[in-house]
Amino acid sequence: MIVTVRKLQDTQHEYIAYTKSLCGKATYFVCFEDSIWGAVNLHSFIEMLKIFFKQKKVELKLSDKALSVKNKEILSLLQNKQDNYLD
Repeated sequence: MIVTVRKLQDTQHEYIAYTKSLCGKATYFVCFEDSIWGAVNLHSFIEMLKIFFKQKKVELKLSDKALSVKNKEILSLLQNKQDNYLD
């Protein structure tokens, strides 16, 4: 299983890590910042995948391409900016 990490375009410290399910019918992802808590979140995400999919190891791949999210509401959801979408 490969988890890909990509920077969110037009942000300074935000990233998305994602992987497809083994059957390819779902995508799992986590949005995190480059901080100690972001590292904890990324680690927990990878551990969750290992346990759920019964994998002994997960490969982490860093992508040079930034991820562009064109829909501002989706970007707000990813960034957990609750005031933007919970009215």
